[in-house]
Amino acid sequence: MYEVKLDAFNGPLDLLLHLINEFEIDIYDIPMRELTEQYMQYVHAMKKLEINIASEYLLMASELLMIKSKMLLPDTSSDEVEEEDPREALVEKLIEYQNYKAYSEMLEEKRQAREQYFTKAPTDLSHYEYSERLPEDTTMDLTKLIVAYQKMKTRVSLKKPTTVDIRKETYTIQQSTTYIYDKLKQASQITFFDLFTFNESIEHVVTHFLALLEMSKTGMIQLQQVKAFHNFEIRKGVNYDA
Repeated sequence: MYEVKLDAFNGPLDLLLHLINEFEIDIYDIPMRELTEQYMQYVHAMKKLEINIASEYLLMASELLMIKSKMLLPDTSSDEVEEEDPREALVEKLIEYQNYKAYSEMLEEKRQAREQYFTKAPTDLSHYEYSERLPEDTTMDLTKLIVAYQKMKTRVSLKKPTTVDIRKETYTIQQSTTYIYDKLKQASQITFFDLFTFNESIEHVVTHFLALLEMSKTGMIQLQQVKAFHNFEIRKGVNYDA
């Protein structure tokens, strides 16, 4: 014998779903005898506790008893005509109610989640609107706009104070001369580009260039350029070891 607890249910279909889930009944193959007994126990328990039973519970009780009685009748269907299952209408109602219940629970969760947000009323921004409007035939010349922009840009740059960055010399011509001298020790001929890693500062480039001019003047090196604007070659001069 099953034990029935008097929980709160929203109608007879809700009670039937509770019983089906509680006793792990296959909703597509309901044992009507067991389900009807459990349902009737619940109804009788309400009567004993003098709880006012709604007519819908009694109506469902009569429907369960009718289905149970139909299933007790002998099977008179032939092979050609299959008799309809008397539980089919009840199963459809239970599945439909089960879906509605799942949807209502989902909507309730969304409602509770939405209550955690607070919506700000829209701010009135009408006082920021301009009442004046340009005439519809007003046109703008893009060229004039660009010229005005360039003039303003020039005026701003002229008003800015001119700054001169004076730095102490950190790389000397003597250091550059030594560097070039050591390079020529390793190879009898190098090019101007061989002196750089192309990560040097402008100061380094200028210092190397001045050192080359000084070394060429004293005869320590010879400079040769095959074509105009091409990289020039650096060779040892007559006074290289002097």
